[in-house]
Amino acid sequence: MVNYRPSQVLCQINMEGKTVLVTGSTSGIGLATAKMFLNRGCDVIVTGIAEQSVIDNVLSDMSKLPGKVIFIPVDLTEKSSIHAFCQNVDAVYPDGVDVLINNAGIQHVCPVEEFPDVKWDEMIGVCLSAPFHLIKHFLSAMKRKGWGRIINMSSQMGLISAPGKAPYSAAKSGLIGLTKGVALEAAEFGVTCNAVCPGFCVTAMTDKQFVVLAEKWNTTAAEAKERFIREGHPTKKATEISQVTDYIWFLCSPGADNMTGTAVPLDGGNTSR
Repeated sequence: MVNYRPSQVLCQINMEGKTVLVTGSTSGIGLATAKMFLNRGCDVIVTGIAEQSVIDNVLSDMSKLPGKVIFIPVDLTEKSSIHAFCQNVDAVYPDGVDVLINNAGIQHVCPVEEFPDVKWDEMIGVCLSAPFHLIKHFLSAMKRKGWGRIINMSSQMGLISAPGKAPYSAAKSGLIGLTKGVALEAAEFGVTCNAVCPGFCVTAMTDKQFVVLAEKWNTTAAEAKERFIREGHPTKKATEISQVTDYIWFLCSPGADNMTGTAVPLDGGNTSR
């Protein structure tokens, strides 16, 4: 007979003292994720591109939370900068990081025949090459400790695509492929690697798209946003950032110990159509 014990892992997880690296964590999903881990007593490494005043305000706000926060700058489009960043992280945390969240991303919507080469290079660099270099560096320490979580922020566009988003889909689907391969290589060492594939979330990056859509549809940005959500998600609701962070937290829980190599959409049912 199998004894059933109701799972209470989400409310009982103790991550206090774990070291978490979140890229792209000065705004949007990354910022919310960093705050979530800080609220639970983790040491969090924050990095992202923003004006210094924005970074200062973010760090000031985060310093009031229970965990310890440190900001280390990096240009994720430059391999040399990524390598220097890893060395700087090692100097503060010689045992490496316990959780690596490759969240940073950029967006540029444009037909492929008009897509600027420089934007392609930036998109592949930030969304795919940077996660590769960070995983390559930090995975060994996770294996030695026998525990680690790698969470790659893909997108529903990594599973499907749309006009103007071919390069973005290429980068995000490539990230899913990287996720699956790393998951298999790390499977025997207590390290999991999963991809999160949000649909539409309200962030500063997505808000910029509605200005473009408003001009295209001859309407206001607010009306374009409402129409986009209504037509884009069968649930007719945007995915809340808190729903993404809750899922990230679950992936760090004992309940997800045997969950690796996945690419789970949080998209209101869109990829089921």
